[in-house]
Amino acid sequence: MLAIADIATGTGIWLKDVSRELGTTATQCYYHGFDISPDQFPKNPGNIDFSVHDITKPFPEEHRNRYDLVHVRLLVAAIEESEYKVAISNIYAILKPGGFLQWEEVDEETYTSNDNPVIWEIRRCFELSYKAEGKCFQASAKVHDECIAAGFLDVERSVYSSDRDDSLRLDTERGLATLIETLYASLLLRSGQVDSEEAAIRQAEKLIKQHWQLCDNGNSPPLKLMRVVGQKQLRGSSL
Repeated sequence: MLAIADIATGTGIWLKDVSRELGTTATQCYYHGFDISPDQFPKNPGNIDFSVHDITKPFPEEHRNRYDLVHVRLLVAAIEESEYKVAISNIYAILKPGGFLQWEEVDEETYTSNDNPVIWEIRRCFELSYKAEGKCFQASAKVHDECIAAGFLDVERSVYSSDRDDSLRLDTERGLATLIETLYASLLLRSGQVDSEEAAIRQAEKLIKQHWQLCDNGNSPPLKLMRVVGQKQLRGSSL
C-alpha cells in the first residue's frame, strides 16, 4: 500500500487532488493530512485521515517509517528559522526507508522581477516582517541545506515560474491581488511599518491599484514556486 502524508494540509485539498489522480490506478493508497489546527478540516473527510500536529514536535509512534511520500508547503510564515532542522528531522522519521519528501514554498525567490515595482514592494515588506519575527525568507534554500544535513539523498531545489504558461496569467494576477489585500496588509501592521489597520488597508489598496494598472499595460507579474525534493536513505540514518 502506498502511504502519502500532507503537512500543513488545511482543507486537505492537495490530498484530494492526489487521491483523484491515483484513484484511476490499481494502486491501494492511504492518505493522512496533518495541520496545527483542525479549523479547516472537512466535515466529511472521505478516504483521508486528519490529525492535529505541530511539525516541530515528534510524530506519534504509529507514524514512524510509515510514508512513501511526505508533502509540505507554505510554512515560510509559520515556523521560525531555528525550527527547520527539527521539522525536517521529524519528517525524516515518518518516511519509509527510500521514501521522498516534497516541500514547496513561496519565499524571496518567488518575488523577483526585472521591472515590476509591485513585486519588489511585496518582497521588501515580507523580508522586513519575517526577519523581525524570526522567520526565514530564504525558506527553500534553508530546507535544501537542512535536508542534506539530515541525510536525505539526491536533494534538489527547483523553480516553477508562472510565466512559463500563459494560461496561468489571470489566476496569478488575481492571486497576487488577494495576497496584497490580506497577507501584505497584515504584515505591514504586525511589523510596525504602519501605525493602524486603516493605514495598512489604504497602503494595500494603493498597491492593488498599481498592480492592476501594470497588468493592464502588459506587465503581468511572474511568480515562482520553489520546490525541494529529497529521498530518505534505504538503510541507516544520520539522525
